Amino acid sequence: MKTNRYLKPHNGKSRRHRRPLANKNRAAKAPRSNSDRAEMIRQAWVAEKIEQRKKAKAMKADGPCCASQKAVQETNQKLLAELQSTVCNRVWNNELGCWQGIMPRRFIQKNLRHMPHFVEFARENGYRRS
Repeated sequence: MKTNRYLKPHNGKSRRHRRPLANKNRAAKAPRSNSDRAEMIRQAWVAEKIEQRKKAKAMKADGPCCASQKAVQETNQKLLAELQSTVCNRVWNNELGCWQGIMPRRFIQKNLRHMPHFVEFARENGYRRS
């Protein structure tokens, strides 16, 4: 019977001692740089992301969200159609005696700029904020 035979490691662990084996590849390696083409693609992607953030920040700037009362009405109709096409939780309202839909949080966050004028319109059409 051989007592000191070599047992092959399994999943990085010693079969005899059940401890992780020392990783022999821990020596510091020189970092690999991207190819020139990959670096150009990455820089273009970063520039595009920066532009998107600037546009998003400009959209959130203070000021009226809709230019006129007609634009407010059109926006309300568009948001109501979008809200009706999404699946919403519904709760029973004892005061009114009817079911009311609850606007999803994601919908509220997405259209946060229009919420001041849309909440009343949505309430008239059977939806509430939470």
